[in-house]
Amino acid sequence: MSEVAATAAPHEETATERVLHRLTGLDIARALAIFGMVIVNYRSTFHETGEAPPWLETLANQVNGRAAATFVFLAGIGIALLSRKSRTSGDKELIREDRRDLFRRALFLLAIGFLFRQVWEYDILHFYGAWLIMAAVVLTVRNVWLIAIALSMVAIFPFLYFVLPDALGITFWDTTNAFTWRDIAIDYFFQGYHPIAPWFAFMCIGMAVGRLDLADVKIRRNLLIAGIAMIAIGEGLAGVMLDVGYFKLLEDIFPTLDLNEANPIIDTDSYPPMPLFVLVGTGWAMTIVSLCFGFGLRFGDRRWVTPIVHTGQLALTIYILHGTVGVWAVGWAGYKPYQSLAWILTYCVIFYLVAILFATLWRRRYSRGPVEAIMRRLTDRWESEINPVKPASEA
Repeated sequence: MSEVAATAAPHEETATERVLHRLTGLDIARALAIFGMVIVNYRSTFHETGEAPPWLETLANQVNGRAAATFVFLAGIGIALLSRKSRTSGDKELIREDRRDLFRRALFLLAIGFLFRQVWEYDILHFYGAWLIMAAVVLTVRNVWLIAIALSMVAIFPFLYFVLPDALGITFWDTTNAFTWRDIAIDYFFQGYHPIAPWFAFMCIGMAVGRLDLADVKIRRNLLIAGIAMIAIGEGLAGVMLDVGYFKLLEDIFPTLDLNEANPIIDTDSYPPMPLFVLVGTGWAMTIVSLCFGFGLRFGDRRWVTPIVHTGQLALTIYILHGTVGVWAVGWAGYKPYQSLAWILTYCVIFYLVAILFATLWRRRYSRGPVEAIMRRLTDRWESEINPVKPASEA
């Protein structure tokens, strides 16, 4: 009996360490994604003005939409980890409990998201609430169906963009934070920042990837290769058709064609989020996840990595702070809303460094970020792979 226990103990420890290392990679990826989202949102909030060096403009543009796509993709991976035990066991009661957890978390994000939407035009939290409800519904479907749902989201969007707005008398780019059912529907499907279709595709693909053993170096390598290939294909197609001018050539060959309206279809910009954007965004997410999970497995226990891990753990709190305190601080300091790209990027770095310091100091005393703690208290059970060990403070 004692020999069996002695033999089993190392295996249990290894399994726990593997879980924690996966979560470390997840937190590192979140930390990178939140920095990218800060850059994108502050460029819009502070109304970038003036010319910037082309290399700086190109570098800053790389995170447009990609950071948010990575965040949604990571949420899908988190859902897969959360529900691993119930899905693999097939226990219907555990599956129902996981679904209830997701529904409760969705309601929490809907509540704070709609409130935050009143002061922060670019809020993504209320979209997360809707995506989590949808994720709960498809929680146990096979990967092939998750990919099929993702592809359907991508295919539906051009119809929502080109056809329905004119038919319904809706201006696609109009934003609304009103609480009527019509305005909420417009916000979710036609508002333009993170419409349900196609953005739910990132969560579906993340859920499928999260079911893989990301501790396996071969799987991570294949994920990295696939991600880079998707980026190259998407950007390559857009470059050939737009920058090289082959798309314009069609108009020269067929003078009766007017392809200006169709230009977004073969663009990788995030607004509107057409198929090539989803392809490139997914490629970036897969690349970042592969690299960050590998980094977490190798260096996750190093002290110098800990502040980044803590920043990822407080991503929800930092997101809310960047849309409130981070924006208000600029006004308090007396700066005008119109600034150069160099100024905006400098401020993004300063805010992020302060966020890292805040996350590090907070985590020295508390096991959760302030908003994360409230959400976990109201919505989660402790017995899951996301929460493998119940903190002593909660015992």
